[in-house]
Amino acid sequence: MTDFSDKGLHTLWHESQPAFEPLALEEIKRQAGRFGDAIRRRNRREYAATALVVVVFALYAVIFAEPLIKIGSLLVIAGAMVVAWQLARRTSRPDPDAEAQDISGYYRERLIREEHMLARVGRWYLAPFVPGLLVFMLGQAKASGMGGSLVFLFVVALQLLVFGGVWILNRRAAAMLRGQIERLDAASPPTEGDGK
Repeated sequence: MTDFSDKGLHTLWHESQPAFEPLALEEIKRQAGRFGDAIRRRNRREYAATALVVVVFALYAVIFAEPLIKIGSLLVIAGAMVVAWQLARRTSRPDPDAEAQDISGYYRERLIREEHMLARVGRWYLAPFVPGLLVFMLGQAKASGMGGSLVFLFVVALQLLVFGGVWILNRRAAAMLRGQIERLDAASPPTEGDGK
């Protein structure tokens, strides 16, 4: 899910000032704008990837005769739709009135929402694909006769590595967002009842 080849979030986090140094209001506004742009680009990529997954696995469901491959393909499509729905539900949304409000608080809330989403990527992003991919791979193994072979185990291990990599990258991105939230908290003056 997280694409570090795109300079979006990665650049935002790595080009910012050292941790816990207070941010000026103009810097917060600039970072909030860049963050919103990065989220929009990421969401467009994810929706395009969902469309591609749906098209490819719909073709698999039509082309292949093996029932497990057909069922697995349909489950993968369902998983992709769940992921797209979860992304739309979980992602932070821009607020056109934020400029007139407390921009620092608004930016902080968006960071928190994105951090929560990325920290839980295993549940809402990876897990919906697992049943479909397992059934699909079992169908492929049955159709090709490689059920107990090393090739099948290699394919399963490769999928686990990809899922593990996605999970690790997103957990790392969530940790970076937590650092950004801490910087904002350090820059915000304490209010009554805050306990700061």
